[in-house]
Order: sequence, then structure tokens, then C-alpha cells
Amino acid sequence: MSNPSHSTQETEKPGWSLTMLFFGAVFAILNHGGTWSWWALLWAPLLSIAIGSMAYEWRLLARRQWRMNALEWVFLVTAHVSLAALLAGALGILSR
Repeated sequence: MSNPSHSTQETEKPGWSLTMLFFGAVFAILNHGGTWSWWALLWAPLLSIAIGSMAYEWRLLARRQWRMNALEWVFLVTAHVSLAALLAGALGILSR
């Protein structure tokens, strides 16, 4: 007997495209509206969704035993660099 939940877990592949889209949206909002304005109502939830998406992708990546194509590795690195840049900009470490 096969376990249906086990078969769906094996077919799920990590894809960093959605995470990149969320971080790109947060970056665009921060560039347009600033950190401490009413735009925070939009970028703060998007940032939390992006971080949640990143955690989910890391979990999938560990299950797949670190197997991804080259483009997904580029997306992974870019997502993490953009998260670091967003946090540094929000904390005032990086100037615009």
C-alpha cells in the first residue's frame, strides 16, 4: 500500500520563484513609499509572507536532499541577499 501523502511530498520540488516575487514586491514598495509611512501596511505583511515562503522552500530543499537546477540556486542566493538588503535598509544600516 502506498501512502498518498508520501507520494505528494516526493513530487514537491523547491522553487524559489515565488519567494523572489514576494521580495521583489517588498523591495519595489520600499523604494517607492519608504519604510515608515502608510506603505508599511503593505510591505510588512508581504515581508512576513516572503519569509514564510523562504522557510517553506528550505524545508522542501532539505527533503529533496539539496537537488535543484542551477537557476533555482541563483534564485535562492538572490532571495537571501535581497532579504539581507531589505533588513539592512529598514534598520538604517544601508543608505539609499
